[in-house]
Formats: sequence, C-alpha cells, structure tokens
Amino acid sequence: MDAVAVKVQTKEERDFYRIAEGISLLYLGVIFLIYPFYFRNGYFDILQAKFSFFWISSLAYSAVMTLFLLLYAFTLKKEERSRIYTKLFFRVEKGRKKLFLPTDVFFLILIAIYCISMFLSGYIYETWWGSTGRFMGTFTWLLLFFDYFFLTRFYHFKKGHLVILSLSVFLQACWGISDFFWMNLFHFFDSVDNKGLWSTFAGGVGNINGYTSLMVSYTGLYAGLFLKEKNGKWSPLFLLMYMFTLLAAMYGMSDNAVFALFVLFLALPFFCFRKKEVLLQCIDLYLAFFLTMKLAVYLIPAEGSSYDVGDKGFFLQLGYTALPFLAIPVLGLLRLLVMKLQEEAVQKLLRPLYYALFCFILCGVIFVFYDANVSHKLAFLAHYRNYFLFDDAWGSGRGFIWKMGLDFFMNKMPLWQRIFGYGPDSYYMLTNDHYKFEVSQSAFGAIDNIHNEYLNILLTIGMAGLIAYFLFIFFSLKTLWEKDREGVESFSGTVFPFATGIGLLCYLGQAVINIAVPIVLPIIFILFFLGLGTKCRAQECSDDTAS
Repeated sequence: MDAVAVKVQTKEERDFYRIAEGISLLYLGVIFLIYPFYFRNGYFDILQAKFSFFWISSLAYSAVMTLFLLLYAFTLKKEERSRIYTKLFFRVEKGRKKLFLPTDVFFLILIAIYCISMFLSGYIYETWWGSTGRFMGTFTWLLLFFDYFFLTRFYHFKKGHLVILSLSVFLQACWGISDFFWMNLFHFFDSVDNKGLWSTFAGGVGNINGYTSLMVSYTGLYAGLFLKEKNGKWSPLFLLMYMFTLLAAMYGMSDNAVFALFVLFLALPFFCFRKKEVLLQCIDLYLAFFLTMKLAVYLIPAEGSSYDVGDKGFFLQLGYTALPFLAIPVLGLLRLLVMKLQEEAVQKLLRPLYYALFCFILCGVIFVFYDANVSHKLAFLAHYRNYFLFDDAWGSGRGFIWKMGLDFFMNKMPLWQRIFGYGPDSYYMLTNDHYKFEVSQSAFGAIDNIHNEYLNILLTIGMAGLIAYFLFIFFSLKTLWEKDREGVESFSGTVFPFATGIGLLCYLGQAVINIAVPIVLPIIFILFFLGLGTKCRAQECSDDTAS
C-alpha cells in the first residue's frame, strides 16, 4: 500500500493533521471543481471574474489555516507544540535535520523579491494587484506561497482523488471542444456575429492561448501518469485522458501547444531507457499523439467550426498531411523492435541513438531558424514564414514586443532595475512610460505583457527574480523526479509526483510564447505543490520505516 501520511505519535498530532487536511481538501475541491467553470458575464470579464474568485477563495483558505494553526497551538503543551510545529518547517532525513522541502527557501526568496520590486517601482497599488496587467502582481504570488506552504504540509494523497480531478478535466476539455464546433452551450456568443471572434475564445479560460496552455499541461500530467503507472486498471484511464486533453489542445489552435509538446516529446525518452516496459509505453504515447492528430481533422466538419476562420493551428494543418500515416507505421515497427530487444540492448543501442537524434533535432531547429532569417536557401520554408522568420510580425506581433522589451533592458534600464525589475506585472507602465509613441504607431492599442513569461519576469522583477524563479522550478522538478530511496516505485512516492512534474514541464515549454494569468497558472502550480507534498511524505514514511 502507498503510505503517504506523516507518521504520528499522539492523538493531538493526529487531530492536528486531520483538521488541516479537511480544510485543505475543501479548498482543493473549490479550485478544481468550481474555479475552472466559474464566470460572471461570459467572456466579457472572464479574467477579472476568475481573479476575484481565486484571490477570495485563496485568501479565505490562508486565513482559516493561519487561524487554525494559531488557535490549535494554545491547546497543546509546550513540548507537544514544539514537536508538532517544528515538523511544518523541518524533517529528519537519515538522522539529519533538513528543511521540509528544498524549495522552501527559493520560493520565500522569490516572494521577498516581489515585495522589494513592488516598493521600488513607484506603482505600489498597481504592482500589488497587477491591475494594469493580468492580475499577476505581488498579491497573487503571495497567495500562491501560502497555498504552497499549506498544501505541501497537509495534503494527504489518495488515488481516488485522480478520478475526481479527471472528471473536472474531462468537463473542461468538453467545454473547449464544444466551442471549437460553435455549439455555444452557455450562450456566450449570442450577441457576437463575427465568427472570427468565436475562434479566439474557448472553455472556462476564455482566450485560446490560456485555454490551450491549460489543456496541454493536463496532457503532460496524464502522459506522466501513463508512463509510470504499473497498475493496468488505471492505465486505460490515463491514456484516454491524455488523448482527450491532447485533442482539446489541438482544437485550441494556439501555437503555444507546439512549444509544450516539442519539449514533452523530446524529454520523455530520457526517463524511459532504464526499463524496456517504460520505453514501450513511451512509444505508445507517440502513437496516440499521431492517432489523435488524425482523429482531430477527421472530426472537423466541412463548415461550422473555428477551423473555418482565423489561424488553422499547427497540428491540425499537419493532420491533413501524410505525416500521421508515415509516423504511425514507423513507430509501430520501432515498438516491435524494442519488444524483441533485450533489456541491456535497449540501453546500449537505443539510448545513444536517441541522444544522437536529440542533438540532430536541436541542430535542425537552429539551422531552420538560421536559414529562414539569414541564408534563405530552403525555399519550402517560405510556406512557414510565420513560424520561423523572426521579425516584428513574428508570433502575432511578439517579435515587435520582445525587441522593445529587450532594448529597454539592455540600453535604458538602470542597474537597480535590472536587478529588481520595473515592478511586478508592470509591463504596461514600462511601455507607457518609455515607448508610448512606438506602441501608438503599432497594431496594438496598449501592451501590458511581453508574451514570454521569462522575459516578463526579467523585466518586471529583474535578474534576481528570474534567478530565484528558475532555482525554485529547478529544485521543484529535481524533487518531483528523484527516485524512491528504496528503489521501488510507488504511486504516491514516484508516479504522481513525476506526473505533476511533467505537467509543469509542458507549462514551462508553452510559457516561451505565452503569459501567466490567474486562470491557468494557479491550477498548474497547485498540482505540482500537491506532488511536492506527496513526495516529501512518501520519503518521510520511508525514513520512518527504515529507522
């Protein structure tokens, strides 16, 4: 059995964790079952509505948990209080006292930088709320820190929770797919005649970029669950959810899915060469991808869908080519080859071949961008100019926005702003203060985000903030993906944390051309917070058993 609960010694300690767990599960129910579907006035105020819901529910959770921790302390004797509350910050590993999680200090530093940047900005109100941006100011990140602290300490993983989560994800995907086919289930578009606008909104997120980023992150989650799961009873569910969220992401028609899935499919094999069984499951994920791609275009009607207007979506365009028909039999033959190879041969033969292929793909991508922007020798790239030619129009105007932001950072930003940034979620003030004329001459009425999460962090909370963010993410992934100490992969100790890390990886991939919003980022971050807490508890139980 998967033991994930912290080992307790007394009734007081059991009651402490039971109450805190109950409050946390109530909050998680709100976030995963209500929050994705909440709206007030259709898509007209979806961002403001979602943010209000998130900060009110998260603040209530943080306040209740803080009050509980304070009041419960008065019911305990000094020795018991010290023992219980010390466990919230430290744990004993192999006889040594360590931080509860290695990510604790980096997240705390990140929050401190947000606060410093806010006070230095001169726009304290705006950077606290993120009111001139996408509501990703200091307040939102502070709430995320409290979520992180409480959930990693008090969430007790149960496998059945995945069924409830999957039901929510399934309904979210259904909503988005229905919008692709113009079903207008909730009558959001009753007063909108322009079908081009219909194609830019989907599901409970609103903007298709945010919707696709959420779906493709779910795709990563279920890919990780399927890859590591050993129980055949659960594998079909995970594979079906992987394919369904993939279908939903393709129907989102946002190119951020290209970046997310490129990172996902390049990264997955690195986790698979130790065991032939896992490598076969990895190939199954690739096969399912191309099958889903073909299914997606098969279901598109001759007319009456978002495919009729606007951008067609990279994967849907590929679906109409011969690529899926070529890829499926090749992958099938590869699967047969792996089945016939011995375990050692898989590692000795296929691993170095994939490493060589990995390097070839990266070099190929670099060469394509070089040719499209410098040498211009490959004529066929002209058909994909919007993907590979980096100019002001690249990425729906992202080229212009990126150049403007980098110009300010390199040439106009004083040193202290390079360190601490212009202020959290303050890109609108930056462009309004320094590039008002350039923006007025562009196709944009106003620019409130650079549309690259890493560049946005660099400019708004500086190099210090970006380094702290990367360190937090790095140690999060390191913790989520580390092996069980006993070498036995359990669902709670390995599979679920691994999967949340893969979901996070997909989010990080799409973030290269996307923005952080309180509709999407909190859901993805809360998921990997749960993975971190589950991993820590599994390790603690392992240490208790060993001792």
